[in-house]
Amino acid sequence: MIWHDKYRTKDEIFRHPADAKAWKEFDEQYPNFASNPQNIRLRLASDGFIPFLVMSSTYSTWPVLLIPYNLPPWLCMKQSSIILSMITLGEKAPGMDIDVYLQPLIKELVQLWYGVDAYDAYTNMRFTLRAALHSTRNDSCIC
Repeated sequence: MIWHDKYRTKDEIFRHPADAKAWKEFDEQYPNFASNPQNIRLRLASDGFIPFLVMSSTYSTWPVLLIPYNLPPWLCMKQSSIILSMITLGEKAPGMDIDVYLQPLIKELVQLWYGVDAYDAYTNMRFTLRAALHSTRNDSCIC
């Protein structure tokens, strides 16, 4: 989880979210968070689809995924690294009610912002792990 800090190439070429202006501005605004490279930056992504490709179906499925950006690019987008945080099902897209579905996730993200006790197997030490929502990507359709 410290690859972005220790091992990435640090030139002016954009290869990883840590090279982006948003990452650097976040570090400037929250230096305490940025001081520990183990703290996790997450991307939240969601998009709906019709299950089983049955186009006549009135039901849709909306997975909400969390992608850890601390990892190298070839790992952070692998299926094994992506966290399925929740799924909403229904006759239509969540639309304006998405906030109701997201409340438990938001509560956990707030808890992670303040920190949780964690264990680093590499260093064999306990530490306070924090996480921040770095960016989001979702379908903008309000159906």
